[in-house]
Amino acid sequence: MAPVCSVLGKTYGNECLLHKEACRKKHRIGVAHTGPCLVPKSKCTEEELGQFPYRLLDWFLLLSRMGESYTPAALPQTCLSHAQRTQLAKERFTLLDKNKDGKLSWRDLKKLYYKKMPLEHCATPFFLSCDRNKNKKVTVKEWTACLVDRSQSWFYHFMSMKMGSHQLCPTVKHELLHLF
Repeated sequence: MAPVCSVLGKTYGNECLLHKEACRKKHRIGVAHTGPCLVPKSKCTEEELGQFPYRLLDWFLLLSRMGESYTPAALPQTCLSHAQRTQLAKERFTLLDKNKDGKLSWRDLKKLYYKKMPLEHCATPFFLSCDRNKNKKVTVKEWTACLVDRSQSWFYHFMSMKMGSHQLCPTVKHELLHLF
């Protein structure tokens, strides 16, 4: 039997061993894929960590548009307002909050990290930084502040430093903003 990788990012010798541990711990452990878990080789740099919220919001925007019909005028994240980004972050929070207690546990976030973003080596440091009160739970307020504010802050800084402009969407007309 082949090794398998769990949604929690742990490699097991085979699927039976994964299920045996799940029974022992009395909770379900899903299989992410056959074969050993992929482990990023490098540490997350400060620059990568700063950019991570922007990449994550881009990923969430892509996920939110999956299944919709193609819209050539669909706005990129750079053109979304603060309110639209906040709404996107809240929608994803609701989907991740499986027990609907208004908090994301590290287990929820770890599943997201490995199952959805296996090679994203900045996910864990980012999620740890979102838990402001260090209670091992991330509230919707912590989540949106961490994700939306830091995403916009990084992008404004990037645009100012690299592109010589701090505008998020200088070429898109205001009329298109209602499309999101």
